[in-house]
Amino acid sequence: MDRRKAFIVVAILLVFISMEAATVLGQGKGNDDGNKGKVSGNGNGNGNGNGNGDDKGKGKGDDKGKGKDKEDKGKGNDKKDKDDDNKYDKKDPVPGTGQERGRCKNKGACYNTTLTCPSQCPERKPKKNKKNKGCFINCGSKCEATCKYRKPKCDGYGSLCYDPRFVGGDGVMFYFHGAKGSDFAVVSDSNLQINAHFIGTRPEGRTRDYTWVQALSIMFDSHTLVLAAKRVSQWDDKVESLAVRWDGEEISIPTDGEAEWRIDSEQREVVIERTDDTNTVKVTVTGLVEMDVKVTPIGEKENKVHNYQIPSNDAFAHLETQFKFSNLSDLVEGILGKTFRPGYVSPVKRGVPMPLMGGEDKYQTPSLYSPVCKVCRFERQSSVATM
Repeated sequence: MDRRKAFIVVAILLVFISMEAATVLGQGKGNDDGNKGKVSGNGNGNGNGNGNGDDKGKGKGDDKGKGKDKEDKGKGNDKKDKDDDNKYDKKDPVPGTGQERGRCKNKGACYNTTLTCPSQCPERKPKKNKKNKGCFINCGSKCEATCKYRKPKCDGYGSLCYDPRFVGGDGVMFYFHGAKGSDFAVVSDSNLQINAHFIGTRPEGRTRDYTWVQALSIMFDSHTLVLAAKRVSQWDDKVESLAVRWDGEEISIPTDGEAEWRIDSEQREVVIERTDDTNTVKVTVTGLVEMDVKVTPIGEKENKVHNYQIPSNDAFAHLETQFKFSNLSDLVEGILGKTFRPGYVSPVKRGVPMPLMGGEDKYQTPSLYSPVCKVCRFERQSSVATM
């Protein structure tokens, strides 16, 4: 009898110990999974494995305690789906309609999918009328072919327009005045430098210059590509006012056929294609940047509204540009570049008509072609001719 009682006691103890172990194991699993849902956030778990946290310490965990990422709004710096628009093989157009097609090569849900351009924009690059929308084939997460105007969007991510107004990679709009006749680093990274030359005017009684971007210098590897608005006294949309130089030599962009200029450098391809009959182009430097660029003047109405007091013999032609970057580093610098850093928080004052970004002293360069400033990161491989 005593032995039976002893067995019963031992059995009860074993059951109790196993229950305690299960409880501890459940809590440990919950905490473990909860912590998996974060990088810098706090993971809170319980026996059911609930956890909170994402890469910014925000976001709700799912039933396994794994944090869900916030919706990707896109910042013009495509690290995961680099050059999505180009990762496809061209196929013959649809017979009868001429709609161009592409078979996607990207790994993922869109792999091996054939995308067909909509009937409203059957061509990727409209030839007869460049003012029409072009077809954009996206083999990335969207996996679609859509119609878009191939011109800069001054309210879009990575834009640089007006006097001058930026929209950063974080979507925050700000102004950077600079100074007329000066040059500033827009982007400076280990393998890419983009400088801007500012023109401007200072009416009597003003304490600062009105400024606009007249030229951009894109430096990479051992090369320099320059896009500049020509000085014109009277603006005419039909007259070419865009100058393009490659390593110091002026180049001409064809107006017929593919209407593009391209070159294969040692490490990458450079393509400049017309997106209108005059003064508007798309620039692609593979693996680094895409740019939609337009030359535009200060109009008479704009001059009066803002009281620029532009002289009658100068249209102050300048550039409107939108950038899309590939593979920027986490340490990228520049007026616009730093806004693409992970976790970047803009210092500009929100809710005011003209939020200003300072830092002229940090970003000013000795010339349009110099990669040197207080915070610049680019180092040129070798010197090239300048404009």
